[in-house]
Amino acid sequence: MSRLYLLILIVLTVVFVSCASVPDRVSPEWSEAMFFKNAQEAMDESLYKTALYYYEVFLIRYPENHQMVIAAEYELAFIYYKTGDYKRAEAEYRAIIQKYDESPYAILYHPRFRRLCEIGLTNIEKQRAVQNRLFWRNREKEWAEEHGESLTEETDPVEI
Repeated sequence: MSRLYLLILIVLTVVFVSCASVPDRVSPEWSEAMFFKNAQEAMDESLYKTALYYYEVFLIRYPENHQMVIAAEYELAFIYYKTGDYKRAEAEYRAIIQKYDESPYAILYHPRFRRLCEIGLTNIEKQRAVQNRLFWRNREKEWAEEHGESLTEETDPVEI
């Protein structure tokens, strides 16, 4: 019986932790650094919605800090990437790169965020290529099965 109770306790713990909610407000006394610290802690715990919330509130509260804004925007894009929302991640990465090309504040941006966005876009393209290959491989397999064929060549074993 104790194993059953332990299993129930583990399941309930997982359910409660995974349902952790996003805070509904942030103290007005939080500094810029506190937003990043708390967002990073949320990321470390895979609480992506919470991290998104902190970065979004940061962008509203501190839009004039261009150096930190570009970092927060990159972190948002990275969270979209990590959660598999590649379409939104790609749009965010491209918007950041466009800021580097067109914004009068681009001189203030650390160059690493542009490079990280370029890497993110490359990774998204690689992911699409893999998904495309898997899609067509599955289609080939379905066709072969429908026609009584195999994708692998079956040969007679070689006798020695």
